[in-house]
Amino acid sequence: MQFTRPVLLAGLMLILISTEAFAHHALGGTLPYSFSTGLLSGLAHPVINFEHFAFVAALGVLTAVAQGSRLLPVLFVAGTVVGCLAVVQGVTLPFLPWYVALSVALLGLALALGHRRLGHLEMGLFVAGGFLHGAAYAQSIVGTGINSLTGYLLGFAIIQVVVALAAMWAAYWLWCGDKLYANARVVGGMVAGVGLTVMVQTGLTQLFPM
Repeated sequence: MQFTRPVLLAGLMLILISTEAFAHHALGGTLPYSFSTGLLSGLAHPVINFEHFAFVAALGVLTAVAQGSRLLPVLFVAGTVVGCLAVVQGVTLPFLPWYVALSVALLGLALALGHRRLGHLEMGLFVAGGFLHGAAYAQSIVGTGINSLTGYLLGFAIIQVVVALAAMWAAYWLWCGDKLYANARVVGGMVAGVGLTVMVQTGLTQLFPM
């Protein structure tokens, strides 16, 4: 379908623009205080933060095109849960925003280059990538109670699986046959651009803090 590429690009840019207004937090900067608010924050966080959304969507596309990739969403989500819990328990990761942005750029690059065969090493890297994204998610939950943390973990686990599977099935449905692989590479280039853009933004923020 000739219109799918510009539609995808426009949709991604729209999400990027609208995301800034949320300031990386679903509750306007306040911490969740109950299971329900934790669940809401968890459901929203991987969607309103563009680098996370881009990674999970690209993960779904990679699941559609790569051999041996069917467990990728499960492995990644498991990594995010572990990473979030580790930070909540006091683990600190320096340069975390850089690592998250780099993971987005690398996943996009892998898609753009047409990487279709995943071995044990690559699968392990996706668990590590999940750990990093989960550690970033934890910034919005540190200091809350067990009920809100439980809701938060459940929320972002659910939404990430939904986004990844939706992207996978959308790729199957929109891009039949050879178009699947060609358009997946286009998406990969766009996602790599997102990762590089976030890295530049992170660098500028550190050089010129507001």
